[in-house]
Amino acid sequence: MTLREELTIEDVPYEKRKDLVSILEESFEGMYLWHSRKTLEKIEVVKAATHRGKKVGLAMLKRLDSRLGYVYYVAVSRDYRGLGIGGLLLDNSLEYFIESGVVEVFAAVEEDNVESIELFKSRGFDQISFSELAKKMGRLKAATLWSKMLVVPGELLLHKQISPKLI
Repeated sequence: MTLREELTIEDVPYEKRKDLVSILEESFEGMYLWHSRKTLEKIEVVKAATHRGKKVGLAMLKRLDSRLGYVYYVAVSRDYRGLGIGGLLLDNSLEYFIESGVVEVFAAVEEDNVESIELFKSRGFDQISFSELAKKMGRLKAATLWSKMLVVPGELLLHKQISPKLI
């Protein structure tokens, strides 16, 4: 049996999210560790990848409005990196957004985080600047979204157009 066959991805309810803090501690530091811990407690949707009973990765997701989604974090335990788990979590996240009727998904990634940028680009995400977002949605909505997504200097905003499932 392959890792992919042994891996499950499930929603994690609020009361069981503390089990995921060690993945964050292996994945982030400084401001990102602080923010990821805080986000883990309050975010609407957390997906966890489990292998043989052990939580090995997570994705934190939020709907910005009825048609826009945001991937806050994708993190994988150190021992499980490079095995495709981040991609499986992102694929599952996109499927969640499609099922929810979302038509556009965003993610912010540190500009020097080559692995994460490659992961998102491999799933069809492209970089979008504030001015491109403003041209597409209007300056006020773009500014509101930018602040909701907490995009900070040194990060790239990535974007993917998706199609919701037809009922």
